[in-house]
Amino acid sequence: MPGERRPARALARHLFLTYLLLTLVATGAIALLSLWTVGTLETHLQRIDMGMAVERVRTEYLAGEDVGRQDRFFHGEPGGIAFPEWLRHLPPGFHKIERGGRVWHVMASDQDGVRYMLLRDYTDYEQGLRRSHWLTVGAVAASLLLAFLLGTLATRRVLRPLARLATQMSGRAGLPPRTRLAPDYPRDEVGQLAAAFDDTYNQLEQALEREQLFTADVSHELRTPLMVVSSSSEVLLEGVNLETGQIAQLRRIQAAAHDMRQHLDAYLMLARGRADASGFPRATVLTVAREQVAQWHARARRLDVALYCEDIDGVEGVGGIEGIEGVKDAEALDAAGAVALAPRQASALPAYPAPLLRIVLSNLIRNALQHATGARRVTVRAGRDSMEVRDDGAGIPADKQESAFAPFFQGHKGGAENLGLGLSLVQRICHHQHWRVTLHSMPGQGSRFHVDLRRQSDAD
Repeated sequence: MPGERRPARALARHLFLTYLLLTLVATGAIALLSLWTVGTLETHLQRIDMGMAVERVRTEYLAGEDVGRQDRFFHGEPGGIAFPEWLRHLPPGFHKIERGGRVWHVMASDQDGVRYMLLRDYTDYEQGLRRSHWLTVGAVAASLLLAFLLGTLATRRVLRPLARLATQMSGRAGLPPRTRLAPDYPRDEVGQLAAAFDDTYNQLEQALEREQLFTADVSHELRTPLMVVSSSSEVLLEGVNLETGQIAQLRRIQAAAHDMRQHLDAYLMLARGRADASGFPRATVLTVAREQVAQWHARARRLDVALYCEDIDGVEGVGGIEGIEGVKDAEALDAAGAVALAPRQASALPAYPAPLLRIVLSNLIRNALQHATGARRVTVRAGRDSMEVRDDGAGIPADKQESAFAPFFQGHKGGAENLGLGLSLVQRICHHQHWRVTLHSMPGQGSRFHVDLRRQSDAD
């Protein structure tokens, strides 16, 4: 995939630019140092040579000899008319002057109040020097071009095994278990990386295999006693002279056994990873919300917490619990006034895998009742394609919210009933079904867990 190759291209670009920059810095520094050294040395030598020439010509002139340099050798009072106007302002010493398209080297020397000045035409020499400078620039450019070619080849050669390893790592899930990639690479840094990946991946693979086997074994071993519980309940229900309370208890046992079987199926689905939930019975969010509120109502009442169910659209109406699946004993649940429902036709609402909705909602309600310190009210809000659980408790500190969904995170209330797995299971189910669960909490303002049941690829 294109997105998977971007890091390799970024690394190649980084290595290539680093190689090119080092070449530019090294070549440029050497070239500039060479030009500066040659230029400084030539200027120094020219200054010495011109100084010696001025002294020689001055000696010949004072000796009465014809120096033959009428337009190149001048002497007289400094700044006087004996010098051309464009030379009068020059101080004693060596100078380079461009005039009339020519380059002149000028040496001025003062002796006993008399200035002696000698000119030499260095135009050809300076032009040759410029050509050598351009040749140096060309050499630097050629070095950069060569560095570009060598850098491209070297980067490809260095990163080719990394790109190959990245491709193999991306497709590792399709290879047989305990496959090792390291033997395909030399014992260098890439080989060490492949070996580290093999060790880590195979350990995770073995851990996942142990989890899958454990889940499958537990599911297999629990199905038999659950079947015994269900069949025994059916036999007892067929008996005579059963009191109303006994019938209600037997039906609750049946419902609990049925619910446990669906939980086992859900755990197997999560353990397999790639299995879908198409085989689960389906129900609307509002139906499952009513059921779970009725199931947890007694626990909430013991904790002195009011538990409510509301339509997320805000259209409320008070209803009984006779429509709650698996619950027949209204007196046992005592849910009068605890369930606020919107009268609507269930057929108009989308249906989702009922066992998964039950697990998610049950764990969110349990979490609210266990951890909502100081809460007086827990509200379950159900809509067409979302559900949420709110409480008015103390809230979750900001530094704890990120860890709330981590496995075995118990908050401030650990214990035998709180293993720290409920919210982790909620997140795993949501991730498997492409749902999104979010937590909003402020200290002193309670917490809100919101589950968006739309597939995130569609919602986005």
